[in-house]
Amino acid sequence: MTKTIWGVVREGVVVPDMALPEGHRVEIIVDDSPLTFPPELEEELQAWRMAGAAALEHVEQLAQEMAKDEEG
Repeated sequence: MTKTIWGVVREGVVVPDMALPEGHRVEIIVDDSPLTFPPELEEELQAWRMAGAAALEHVEQLAQEMAKDEEG
């Protein structure tokens, strides 16, 4: 009997969404198709990406200012 069990890869190890019986052989098929999102979710994800980039720029700027203060 064939059964589909979903899971994710964490640190290079496949972690199934449910327990698997010991000793069973499994076949792993990787779905490499691109993820698609509804337009409104894609807009929100893009906003989060931009916010993350802005936060990183701010941290880098603060680090440069701190380095200048330490120099003198």
